[in-house]
Amino acid sequence: MHDSTTPQPTENNPIYGGLVSARGFDLDQFESIQTRVQAWTTEAGTGVKFVETRGLPIVDVILRFKAGKVQDTTLSGLAALTLYMLDEGSQQYTAAQQAEQLERLGAIFDKQIRLEHATLSLRTLSTQGVLEPALALFTDLVANPAFHASALAKIKQALLQSSTSQDQNPVSKARNEAFLHLFSGHPYGNPLGSTEQGVKAVTTEDLRTFHQRAYCASNLEMVVVGDLTLAEAQALSCQISQALPQGWSATELPPVPPASRKIQHVEQPGTSSAVLLALPLNLPANDTQFPALELANSVLGEGLESRLMQELRQRRGLTYGVQTYVSPLQAGGVFIVEWEVAPVHVEGSQTLVMTLLRDFIEQGPTVAELQVARKQLEGQLLRSVAENKRLAELLTQLTHRRQPDDHLNTYIERIKRLTPADVRAAMQLHLDLSYTVQVSVGPSVAQQPLPHLEQ
Repeated sequence: MHDSTTPQPTENNPIYGGLVSARGFDLDQFESIQTRVQAWTTEAGTGVKFVETRGLPIVDVILRFKAGKVQDTTLSGLAALTLYMLDEGSQQYTAAQQAEQLERLGAIFDKQIRLEHATLSLRTLSTQGVLEPALALFTDLVANPAFHASALAKIKQALLQSSTSQDQNPVSKARNEAFLHLFSGHPYGNPLGSTEQGVKAVTTEDLRTFHQRAYCASNLEMVVVGDLTLAEAQALSCQISQALPQGWSATELPPVPPASRKIQHVEQPGTSSAVLLALPLNLPANDTQFPALELANSVLGEGLESRLMQELRQRRGLTYGVQTYVSPLQAGGVFIVEWEVAPVHVEGSQTLVMTLLRDFIEQGPTVAELQVARKQLEGQLLRSVAENKRLAELLTQLTHRRQPDDHLNTYIERIKRLTPADVRAAMQLHLDLSYTVQVSVGPSVAQQPLPHLEQ
């Protein structure tokens, strides 16, 4: 155990200071981003973000409703069933007709359900002969679902099969168990978002009631990116928001319960074990200290040269991959480390990861590690803003995280100013190892010492 005055690892440290990717590059040189984000609110109450891009005749539209799994009430699975039923026929078209028209137009439709939101996206050509009918079909699909009983029976079966498959997956099961403990009694506490009892109980009338409430224009955040003028984007956003139900918005979720420490093993046959370490992270993504935690996350568990990859894979050969991520949620987020390992090394790898994490929180990153992490985050951002679809997805995420409209243009400069001391201070303030939740899923076997280090 080191005290708070422990000096940082030196730059010639053979493990943490000699990063290969840092050699021969000027890591203090950063690209600038100039992405003009235009924002407005429609008369129906929909918040809209728009970026005009020329060069490709493509438009991406993303609708994110606060209609995720946390909006389920007494029927666990209602939110997912409602979303999955949207492209099973509308009051104007059958599901087959919807699919045929999308294919004929070359338009791409997608949908996703998450804890806090349900997302629908459309990618289409911007030429009027394609954009207008594709947008009309997309709007009709979202605003006027038929909710046929025959389709509901099919979707219920598919959802139950998907839930069973996720529950049998060791990694998904570990995440689920961690959330059940960290968010006990809270809507976040059921990340799978469905139970067999809840799914079977849902009726078509339940779907209609949920849709009229959760798929309101005022419960929607919209992002438009592509080959449109501002006036065209405004007209598009009004067309969609006016067609939707009106007058309801999701309320803020309650605060998460106080955290507590836990070590749990879930017995499951297999040749490997999924292992997860989770910490509560009650810090919103628009907090000034959040970028420091993103840098810390990058140093610790993103890429082949991250600390955990170096220690668990490169030096010890324990796992093919280990990753960390920070997941900010509206009512309280989580920091997660997860990896897969031979069952005989579950406890040894857990102890190793805890030691590495404790040392990292106490000492902070080296200057070289921070430089590489900055370039990594910069590269991710540059790739995202260079592609319409990824830019639309990024804007949707930033809107949900309540980031300002100039976030993209100022982010690189903000992380450039952060020092190892800043990152260390943010970790020590927001990552408390006394609340660690450790979950392993796999067979119970006699534990063995970790293998000798690779030289």
